[in-house]
Amino acid sequence: MTTLDGTEVDELFGPEVVVDPYPYYRHLRASDPVHEVAGTGTFVVTRMALVRQVVADTDTFSSASGEFLHLGDWPAPGMRPAMTGLTDDATSGAAIATTDPPEHARQRKMVVRRLSASNIQAMEPQFRQLLDLVLDQVGPDGRIEWMNQVAEPLPMVMVTRILGLPDAAAPQLKRQGYAMVERISGFVPEDRIQPLEDEGVNNLAPVIEAYLEAKAGPSAHEDDLIGIVKRAVDDGELSDLEAFGILSVIIAAGGESTTSLIGTAVRILAERPDLQDELRRDPALVSTFVEEALRYDPPFRGHYRVVTRDTELGGRSIPAGSHVLLAWPAANRDEEAYEAPDEIRLDRTRPRDHVGFGWGIHLCVGAPLARVEARVAIETLLARTHRFSLEDGAALSYHPSLVVRRLSALPLVLELS
Repeated sequence: MTTLDGTEVDELFGPEVVVDPYPYYRHLRASDPVHEVAGTGTFVVTRMALVRQVVADTDTFSSASGEFLHLGDWPAPGMRPAMTGLTDDATSGAAIATTDPPEHARQRKMVVRRLSASNIQAMEPQFRQLLDLVLDQVGPDGRIEWMNQVAEPLPMVMVTRILGLPDAAAPQLKRQGYAMVERISGFVPEDRIQPLEDEGVNNLAPVIEAYLEAKAGPSAHEDDLIGIVKRAVDDGELSDLEAFGILSVIIAAGGESTTSLIGTAVRILAERPDLQDELRRDPALVSTFVEEALRYDPPFRGHYRVVTRDTELGGRSIPAGSHVLLAWPAANRDEEAYEAPDEIRLDRTRPRDHVGFGWGIHLCVGAPLARVEARVAIETLLARTHRFSLEDGAALSYHPSLVVRRLSALPLVLELS
């Protein structure tokens, strides 16, 4: 525990753990793999076998979780963990990630229809073109702020195209999506909750409603997600609330997962010129590297489950009504699941055997697209440079969150080919 101004705060919330959670996760795996965050009714699960046990048991561990940890006044003295209530009404829109079977499968198929293998293949050259346009603008000094110029804006442009919207909608949707994610980050001061709810929910609702109305009748196209969702509403397959929830989830998570992955993967390579050289010699290994980056430092720090009945997990009793935080990064470094888990290895026999995008029925629906975008970003960056590295003196930081692991900035220097 960390004590600030006489108040005990779990190490989970410490600024050191935000930057590098892995020593803390290692400690929990060894000594307390089902760790109770005091005073919150939340348990953090860090071992791979236990994480998969939770995910597989949807009857006991429900995804329909309406509450999330938040921390007031972080990192000021006197901070304390607390709970902020969210309900499954028009302000939250339970959808896909926060639903259980059979509703989950019914909603998920709407999105999968748009993210078919053929559609993703067709989008690959679009993303490559966007990336080339950015790299074409890099000046003679080779400096680029990777997060601000590439990892954050470009995936959101692809999300707008999936939705069936113009590229110009991307900045607004990115801002609103980030607000939704920050709202459940676990590090939100009380006075920030309402502004985030306004930006990420209340202001987004009329935007989504307008998009859906624009797809009414004959203009409802089956080749974009808004058209698919609108058709499902018209046919009685989805309610208006479910439609709002599905589109909100895509806006919030669609760019977030790829942004975090592209940022982290490029950060790893910027710090490892030997890995850059290996991938330049054998570009076929880029896809394997993407999987290893997903395992080594995944884009999500955790997702919640609510406990529906008294149960036991890892020898610990957990009462009904508790919350479980599945610590994906901790499971991905589990010594019982991987040889040399703290190393980047391109020779793992099962490179996709990780939970970087979750696991089971709630495996990230956008994972195939995120993998393609990450591969294209790395292939392009390697092909267009002799070497790239972090700017001298760059001190990397991460957005404080229990949900996502996204770099605040990634200043690079590119030695262009």
